Amino acid sequence: MRSSPPARWRDDLPPPVAAFARRCGAGAQDRSSPSAARFSQRADLRLAQGAPFHPIRAEQHVALGGAGFAWDASRWIGPFRSFRVIDAYDSVLGGMLEARLLGSLAVASKSGSDIALGEALRYLAELPWAPDAILGNPAIAWRITGDRSAEAALSLPEGTARVSFGFDEAGDIETVEAKDRPAFDARGRAARYDWRGRFWGYRRIGPRRIPEWGEVGYVYPEGYEVYFRGRILSYELIV
Repeated sequence: MRSSPPARWRDDLPPPVAAFARRCGAGAQDRSSPSAARFSQRADLRLAQGAPFHPIRAEQHVALGGAGFAWDASRWIGPFRSFRVIDAYDSVLGGMLEARLLGSLAVASKSGSDIALGEALRYLAELPWAPDAILGNPAIAWRITGDRSAEAALSLPEGTARVSFGFDEAGDIETVEAKDRPAFDARGRAARYDWRGRFWGYRRIGPRRIPEWGEVGYVYPEGYEVYFRGRILSYELIV
């Protein structure tokens, strides 16, 4: 993941989007311009449709001046790591999803155009956890789509990633959704499903006001199923 400080804070955003980012602390007069946000999580993760949840802990880096993130999640049993999932996106290199048993033995590794599109959608969907990227990434196109909704779009070689955000009465982002996100069905075959999630518990964690909690899931033919629910434990900005 490449990361560099934003060249400047954007002044072309729709007012509700800019107001949200600034209320969360983005654009503050920090001593140095941050290039990335880093946060730790505890979460429950479902590895496949209908599978049981596994408790995990994870660390994520998110670029603030361009599109990119790296998420490293592990499940631990006593002193041993039983599996590890690495999820990443880079605007030049594309997306990558890799699963490892016992922390080192690779059992699945996926890349390609569908993975790149899926990871770009994830990058956009998690902007409430990186408000500086809302003000600092010029590649994101924003537009108002309703009284309390807005869309963020990112152009890719594979197409355009589009995510819709819903705002609550206070102006905080509380819902996120995308159409036809690349995924895998219960048999491991490539599929596309609508995707949605929510954020809640906004509070100051480290230098920014962000949602403490978030969850996301797919709308399968059988109905909606959450596969990730996580809590932010710590948050910092990296120069």
